[in-house]
Amino acid sequence: MAQLVSAALELMIRERLPSMEQIDIVLLLRADPERSWTATDVARTLGTPQESTAMRLFLLASKGMVLFGGSGIPSYRYAGDGENPELLDELVRIRTGRPEALIGIADGAVPDPVRSFADAFKLKK
Repeated sequence: MAQLVSAALELMIRERLPSMEQIDIVLLLRADPERSWTATDVARTLGTPQESTAMRLFLLASKGMVLFGGSGIPSYRYAGDGENPELLDELVRIRTGRPEALIGIADGAVPDPVRSFADAFKLKK
């Protein structure tokens, strides 16, 4: 059986999209690249917690995956495919057809900063 995720896409996920939530955010913004989204818009559309979504949008902006803008309420737009638009085309195909192939890569990637931050507040027994 052929490998479902190319090595290049796996590397991009590990380095720039370390969670399924970040993958879903990028794909949502990419689907309508002219639209500016607030964290509330993204959270409502994806059904994710607004605080988590806001932190992930900030992280994605710091990695150049989305563009930060807006005066007053922060808004975000898709930043473009960068040097290799085929990677995100591949990501769309896999996320749509075989999402389970991404779960081990994204959730097993570099430590998720949002999850690490939240874990810091867990009470130890």
